[in-house]
Amino acid sequence: MERIRKLIDVDERTLQILEIEAQKQKRSLKSYLEFTLEETARKLESPSENYKAMMDEMLARVAEGNVEYIPIEEIEKKYGL
Repeated sequence: MERIRKLIDVDERTLQILEIEAQKQKRSLKSYLEFTLEETARKLESPSENYKAMMDEMLARVAEGNVEYIPIEEIEKKYGL
């Protein structure tokens, strides 16, 4: 995969915290930031197994007619929206 350079601005305190964490993991700050960003992107790319299982269960309940729906008007009325 092609690597792209980006310039980011980070406040000094944040940078200090990240440097400490990088040292704990025996990484350079650059390596730690790249790793953290890539891990975060992978997590965001696809739903977790727990989320997939929950959605599969919900879709099965909908297909079986076992899901109760409340009209949005009732929710708005209940919460004064």
